[in-house]
Amino acid sequence: MDSQIGTLANIHLVGEILGRRPNGLPEEPGVYAFWWLAQKAELMAANTRIVLKGPRGDDVDVEYKDWWPSTIPYPCLYVGKSTNIKKRFSMHIKSGSKVRLHEANSDHSKVKPKTTSCQLRHGIEHVFPEEQNPLNIIRKSVGFSYRNDFSENAVAERFFEEDRLIGRWRPWLNIDSER
Repeated sequence: MDSQIGTLANIHLVGEILGRRPNGLPEEPGVYAFWWLAQKAELMAANTRIVLKGPRGDDVDVEYKDWWPSTIPYPCLYVGKSTNIKKRFSMHIKSGSKVRLHEANSDHSKVKPKTTSCQLRHGIEHVFPEEQNPLNIIRKSVGFSYRNDFSENAVAERFFEEDRLIGRWRPWLNIDSER
């Protein structure tokens, strides 16, 4: 079962969500995903390389590839879980800041994020290092979906669902160094 989180009907453009008052996202726990809705070629032509720090501080060179399965409608950028989907969405987007929050390193090394909860914003700024207004890209090119229909043993089920979707959809921005 791939739940409804990965279907066209449930993926909404971030710009549309941000334009709604209220934004319509639930203040409930769930699993969510960010998607690349623009042309895949634009994403693949961007910075597809990141250098992470390995367990002993060694550089680990990673190249993002077109490895998404054909069963999903768009490339998945990030999958996460939260106790409050609405709050977590806002933490990822950082819509109050139109300028870059993270400097781009010419050696492609991952910079320390402003917070540990803005992986989407941090990732977009890394993939598009020349973009001075990354919020523009996020508004017009990134989609968002979620599911919050977990009932029995919800904490464990959200954990397993996040892990399953990461393994299946292979989102770029979930990659981190091994510890």
